[in-house]
Amino acid sequence: MSPDKWEEVKLSIAKNFSVEDRGTEDLLVETAEGTVKQGEAEFVVFESPLGRTKLQLQKKPKLQSKEFHYSHRQGDSARVEYKFSEDEVVYTFKAYKWNDAMDDWKEIDSEAFGS
Repeated sequence: MSPDKWEEVKLSIAKNFSVEDRGTEDLLVETAEGTVKQGEAEFVVFESPLGRTKLQLQKKPKLQSKEFHYSHRQGDSARVEYKFSEDEVVYTFKAYKWNDAMDDWKEIDSEAFGS
């Protein structure tokens, strides 16, 4: 999804539903070196006919390469080194539904939207 289309989606949600929350959050990933910020995500939370829903547009640097480093020494583990683009980004759209039993967001499978 493009940033322009995302803006249209947000306007449509604001016009048709009651928006509970909106903002941005960091996308954090656990690595061997600790927690690393991988990108950021803009989100909107609203009440829909499905229930409490969260739509999110993630913005991450494009993955350029992935190198595997193996060690044949006992007790030493393999590691993966990722290289990301400095100027290219990838946008990912995700939808979540609030799960009361787990008290957390559950991602909605994209196959549920049809083709």
